[in-house]
Order: sequence, then structure tokens, then C-alpha cells
Amino acid sequence: MFKSTTSGASLLNHGGAGPQQMHEVVSAIVRFHDPAGLAKLERAIQSLHAQNGAVVQPIVVTQRFDKRAFQRTRDAVLRQWFFDWLPEPLVENFEDGGEGDARSALMNLGIERHRSLGNRFLAFLDYDDLLYSHAYRTLMRPLLDSDVAVAFASVEMGHAVGLHDYDFVYDMSYPFLGRNKIDLVRDNFCPLHSYLVDCAKVKACELYFRSELSRVEDYDFLLRVAGPSPCDFSGIGRRIGVYLMRSDDSNSTPSHDGSAADLEKQSVWKRNRDSLDRLRSGYPVQFFASDF
Repeated sequence: MFKSTTSGASLLNHGGAGPQQMHEVVSAIVRFHDPAGLAKLERAIQSLHAQNGAVVQPIVVTQRFDKRAFQRTRDAVLRQWFFDWLPEPLVENFEDGGEGDARSALMNLGIERHRSLGNRFLAFLDYDDLLYSHAYRTLMRPLLDSDVAVAFASVEMGHAVGLHDYDFVYDMSYPFLGRNKIDLVRDNFCPLHSYLVDCAKVKACELYFRSELSRVEDYDFLLRVAGPSPCDFSGIGRRIGVYLMRSDDSNSTPSHDGSAADLEKQSVWKRNRDSLDRLRSGYPVQFFASDF
């Protein structure tokens, strides 16, 4: 098990609450594992703070930070969150005494805090990506107007040179191709920050990330949560954010450049994808009119 260090708003217990008892707030879970990337985290928080038409509460989860790094992170998050009508962000530190990639554990700690807060909507954002100001307004509309449980839109890829405290974006592309649930079941075309979950309409027991997966863990989550639920893909084609791919090989996604480091990344991805292929054979998938 793990212990955590908490900073931010007080936690309210609304476990199992229906939509009428839940706060109309988006919990945006941001995982953060590298203290040197603080400027990128601040940019991500700025993009959450700038959301129009949605009330957002960030839940930033750090990975095994010492007290000094944790305090610097907390101060940076609060520095970018100055509208007093918005819920105060939570900043959590995942601590388990271990080593290595804990990305799924960070997500699970964030989801645990989200449940305690009683917020209705759940979203994710990696600290080095960003959202446009219309993102959650776009995603919330079908969730509020219909019975769909998960709403999707599109993000574009920014090809960047990662510098000390900012990214120089030299090109934009749109590699995430797909239109509906059939395409999603075939392969994942929906990055982590391209969808929003209405937690009043999905099984709470499926809101977790598999700790044994260090890659494709987000696709596993989508297959379990979106697969049996009505979804809305009407936002596909409307770009709500940016996935940044850096030329310094710092992304965990393979770039297929032939380097030894990239070949190792490909090997890690293959092992995780093989595990997911075994797991997904038992996942239910249902189709609804809204899925097309």
C-alpha cells in the first residue's frame, strides 16, 4: 500500500452519490514525476485555469517527491490558480518506498481523491501537455444534454524542441485518426486529455488504472469505462488541446528513430500491449446510437 501527503481543499465524502448529490465540477488529474519539469506543469495548470464554461479543480499527484520538491510544486500550482471562485487545487504526493514508473498508481491516488471530493466529472492531463480554453465546455455539453457517459473530442500533436523552461513548437500535425467506438475498440486514437467521464453514469468499480501496466494503461481504462457505456464522438474533429512530442526523446511514446533508447521503448510498449491484449478479451463492449 501507499501513503500520501496532501495539500489543498478539505475532502468531502460523497462516495456512491447520484448526480443530484455531486458537484458540477471537473476533477482534472495531473500526474507529475519530474521536479525539473515544473515550468511545464505550470503551463498545464494555466490551461486548466483558463477553461471557459466549466468549473475545474486540479488534482496534482507527484511521484515520490521529497518535502522540498513537494512544497515547490504546491507553491507553483497555487501561484497559477488565483480566481477565488474556483475550487482550490489538491496537491498529493505518492509515496510507497519503491522505485521506477508509478504512473498508474499516481492516477489511482488522484481518482481516490476525486471520489472523496464528490465531483461529477473526471478528466486527465499529463503535466507536459495542455488544453485549449474551450475544452471542457465542449466535452461537458453532451454529458449534460443526454445519457452519454463519456464524451470525446480531438487533440493535435505539437512537434517541439524541449528547452529549459519552455517548448519551441516547430510543427503541428493530427495523427490521431478515428471517428467512433468501433474505431476505438480497434485501436486507441483518443489521448488521455481528449475525453471527459461523467462519473454519475459509469460503474465506480471501473474507475481505476491497472498497476501492472506502465504503458497503454490509459487505453485499458478507456476500454473498461467507455466500452460498455454510451459515448459521444460528435466532438471528433474539434481540437481541444495539444499532445507535445519532443525531439529530445523525453516522451515515453516511441519515435521509431532507430536509436537504442527508442528500441527499448518499443520493447516496453510491446510487453504492455501484449498484456492488454490478453486482458481485453474479457471486457464487455456494447454499442449505442450515440457511439456513431
